[in-house]
Amino acid sequence: MMNLPSISILIPVYNVEKYIADCTKSVMAQTYTGKMECIIVDDCSTDNSITIAEMLIAEYPGPITFHILHHEHNRGLAAARNTAVEAAQGDFIVHIDSDDWVEPTIIEELVAKQLETNADIVSCNAIAHYPRGEEILEEPNYASKDEMMRSLLQLTLDHVIWRRLIRTTLYKGNDIQAVEGVNIGEDHYTLPRLLFYAKSFAKCDEALYHYNCLNANSYIQSVKQSFNYPRYKSDVSSINILIDFFSKNDKNYLDLLYAIKAHYIYHHFFGVLKIGDKEAYNGLCADWKTLDDKYIIAERLTEKHMNWLSRSYYNINRVRVFARIIIKKTIGIKKYNL
Repeated sequence: MMNLPSISILIPVYNVEKYIADCTKSVMAQTYTGKMECIIVDDCSTDNSITIAEMLIAEYPGPITFHILHHEHNRGLAAARNTAVEAAQGDFIVHIDSDDWVEPTIIEELVAKQLETNADIVSCNAIAHYPRGEEILEEPNYASKDEMMRSLLQLTLDHVIWRRLIRTTLYKGNDIQAVEGVNIGEDHYTLPRLLFYAKSFAKCDEALYHYNCLNANSYIQSVKQSFNYPRYKSDVSSINILIDFFSKNDKNYLDLLYAIKAHYIYHHFFGVLKIGDKEAYNGLCADWKTLDDKYIIAERLTEKHMNWLSRSYYNINRVRVFARIIIKKTIGIKKYNL
């Protein structure tokens, strides 16, 4: 009989009492016959999330070993992920967000593909559930590790940490941790670093993960706002973490990262101008001025323009007029492919 790898399912929890039952039950329904553990990290929830999970676990007769770990105070998603990874004993890790749920066969099918390919990272498709309906989030068919890396570095859903089977030693053998305090979209700076050390990757064609976009406190809701400064700062921090990592490990990706940073900052100037947030505006100006001239030119916003904007902040209407002119001149900017 083939020795099946052991699996650690990791679930960070904070105030998801409406969703934790479905998430937990979907783990309990897994068809995989190998050894499994599920580590739930309570990041000091103030609702009944953990009570609900504890009641379900107390009545669960199955083979999965459940552990609930508690933070002494609320530390954020990044710290909760780190706590779960540190405690994981399985050969592979599967992350599930606590307001999402999974198909009963997700572990079985991801492991089957891993045994077939010996891949360090195995991904599957997902189903996003929006108020307007459902959408398949298809994992791309990457031709090479380099192609996958360049896709993950973009600020899109391709870089999510969930819907994947990840070899545990990628984390623990290379000291890959989330950065405590950088909690929104922490996947963006984590998965590329894991992929850097991975020898191979593979994909299942089935949609096995359910991404819940109905939760008012979820990622998808935070990015719907016209401008969310904490979200912006977290994403810029994520890009800076990757710039620091690849500066030390592979400089081939630095041009792409700096270009993404420039485009991201530039894109958000107009959201800041629209709401007239001077603190956020000054923060964006400071970030912008750290960029090399070639990235500023690529966005068609020159240092002269920046100086004009800085001098003109007192007159927000003038800035808005200027912003509209710049927007017209930049229609059609596409993703970078450096």
